[in-house]
Amino acid sequence: MASQKISQLTAITTLASGDYFPVVQASGTTNKRVDVGVLDVRYAASASGDLAHEALASGNAALVDAGVALASGNAALVDAGAALASGNAALVDLSGKVSKGGDVISGTVVSTSQSYSEPSATVSSGVILLDFSSANNFEVTLEGSSTLAPSVSPSGGQNGSILIRQDGTGSRTLSYSGGWSFSNGSAPTLTLTPSGVDLLAYYAPNTSTIVANLLAAVSGV
Repeated sequence: MASQKISQLTAITTLASGDYFPVVQASGTTNKRVDVGVLDVRYAASASGDLAHEALASGNAALVDAGVALASGNAALVDAGAALASGNAALVDLSGKVSKGGDVISGTVVSTSQSYSEPSATVSSGVILLDFSSANNFEVTLEGSSTLAPSVSPSGGQNGSILIRQDGTGSRTLSYSGGWSFSNGSAPTLTLTPSGVDLLAYYAPNTSTIVANLLAAVSGV
């Protein structure tokens, strides 16, 4: 296509994809024109889409090749593959993070909102085995006279509670084995009425002793 002076070009009213240098543009009834000295014989109008393949990704204008564009927020990295997870840009080694699998936190833990342990529920008669490694709080519904025993001992310093319900028949008794310790050395007597509820609160000073106290006849639960 032959070169044209700016005065010979038709005003552009709508920019098409690839119009990377709109030299003449209509504005209202007056055409805004670039001075004719801007163009010389080296410049000619380009077909729509020419050189569009060289366009860089948005936000990476300083890159020569859009194919090496780095992930958003990691502009200082040479290789996008080395980008750290979002929100951890200051970490060099992610091994310092606390996992959800149960890492030990050596410092004080402060919660500004709720912190709770979901209860583990059991309906049973006979020997009731509590896994203290899987929960702090438990709910037990008695369908017959039973014995409360740990299948896994609690950790030293662990505490929680066990909600004990009678079934619709009631009169279900409960005995204890496996390190339970009560005030005056006597196991408490449960509420024996049908659907009665008691709460057994406990604290384990070590892995072999579970100190507990019964809050009897809890209503509205």
